[in-house]
Amino acid sequence: MAERAHPNDIGFQDEWLGFKKNPYKKALEKRYEFCNKFIKNKIVIDLPCGTGWGTSMLKGYKSITGIDISQEAIDFAVKKYQKNNRKFELGSMEKINILDNSVDVVICLEGFEHVEKEIGLVFLSEAKRILKSGGLIIMTAPVLDENGNGSGNPYHLCEYPEKELVDLIASNFKIVKVEKVEGPELPIMYFVGETQK
Repeated sequence: MAERAHPNDIGFQDEWLGFKKNPYKKALEKRYEFCNKFIKNKIVIDLPCGTGWGTSMLKGYKSITGIDISQEAIDFAVKKYQKNNRKFELGSMEKINILDNSVDVVICLEGFEHVEKEIGLVFLSEAKRILKSGGLIIMTAPVLDENGNGSGNPYHLCEYPEKELVDLIASNFKIVKVEKVEGPELPIMYFVGETQK
């Protein structure tokens, strides 16, 4: 998966390498479509949001803030996608600059594998802090295949075995939904977890 994808990225064009429907673009659209079922009239954080392309696919929210650590990505997102109740800010998964108990939904799609395990743990704690009681975290992340092989993507700092990732999410949130789907490179876990305060 190309990092910080945007609509003009050749790796996401349907005609790239002769694809009729580019599997990377299809996977991106599927992830955000999955989220739309859970965000109606909600205050939402999308972290990391990359260039905002995926964030722009989200619908029905009350307000949404996309957060990313890359100034270049945020500048792109602000210029192309910031409007109405959608905004973008510089920030990190380690320290989310949002008030406690103020968000209904935290979305983290294909971001968890891009940070070291220690930062992932801090992110889960930060997500719990900013979520209201009964708030949701929606996550997708690749997991190692049945032979324990990873993607080989140098930007993935921590790819988890399936059981370890499920246990990690379950130790921080009440799992409302968990699903394993085939991704272009590795199996992808989809999670919806609920805060219990």
